[in-house]
Amino acid sequence: MAGLYRLYHDKHNPPADFTHISFHGKTILITGATSGLGFEAALKFLQQGVSSLIISSRDYARGQQTQKELESRTGRRGVVEVYPLDMSSFQSVVEFAARVNTELLSSGRRLDVVVLNAGVMHRNFVCSEDGWEDTLQVNTLSTALLAELLLPTLQRYNSEQVIAEGDVPHLVIVSSGTALRVRRKDLLPPPSLSSSSSHPLLDYLNQPSTRKKYAISKLLIEYVSRSIADQTINPNGSLNVIINTVKPGLCASALGRQYTTRWYGRLAAGMFNWLFARSAEVGGRVLVSACVQGYESHGRMWKGDGVFDETGTLLGKEGKALKDQAWKEVSDVLQAQSSKFNVSLDVR
Repeated sequence: MAGLYRLYHDKHNPPADFTHISFHGKTILITGATSGLGFEAALKFLQQGVSSLIISSRDYARGQQTQKELESRTGRRGVVEVYPLDMSSFQSVVEFAARVNTELLSSGRRLDVVVLNAGVMHRNFVCSEDGWEDTLQVNTLSTALLAELLLPTLQRYNSEQVIAEGDVPHLVIVSSGTALRVRRKDLLPPPSLSSSSSHPLLDYLNQPSTRKKYAISKLLIEYVSRSIADQTINPNGSLNVIINTVKPGLCASALGRQYTTRWYGRLAAGMFNWLFARSAEVGGRVLVSACVQGYESHGRMWKGDGVFDETGTLLGKEGKALKDQAWKEVSDVLQAQSSKFNVSLDVR
């Protein structure tokens, strides 16, 4: 009951809409912007003056439709660019990042904000073309790979003057409150796998029988984002980029559509969302607000009205060993992709 009360409270007490913030002169990239929270965030960026907005779409035609809708609703043409991206494919991620990095460099543009919002929630076991369970690949592995590939461009044009002006680039990774409810027992691989695998955690999550795949994938991307955040702190304690995650809360969107294929599922979901879910617009404002948080949000989870208190969760002290293990296993996968596609990654 306490959980339902929190959902009800959050629905009726939405966070502030940061409409006073201007994104004029900035280049922003957001994945998963063709619907839901990503679309609403893209809309807000345009309404608040962003000079260049890059959105991704697995279906390029759908991306073009989204571009037209964004232009129609804001009256701003020539601002939105659509790049194809399939997060279920490491090759697509590498090609997308290469295009972003090359085109921004050739045009002399900075990359000011990256919002990695694309994600999936599968009801059944789905295997990606790279052999990974698709939830794990999209929400964790491909997101981590894309973050690492874009990080040098985010930091490329930084300087002491930029830092002094408080104009530090942001890397925002969309997480989920479900990550906070994962317990250590949910991450225990069978003894046979623990002794035989060099990556027991990822291999365990890659099995059809593993439960809570979505929540665990979000916990892992929390670990990844914090590990990257730790590595980007300069020796003098300064930052060239602010890296945070964001928990938008329960929002009405198409993310869980595979769970509502039957009429009674749609009815139940509709009633539940009516009672407890925020609108996608409110979720979008949480994403946007994460992009303007200061140094105190680096390596932390933003929830719309502050950073999250991690006490008693696997994001706190209890999860330190898990974080180190998860980062080692994920970074091994990233290094393998770096070698396969001949791209440079600063993964430590």
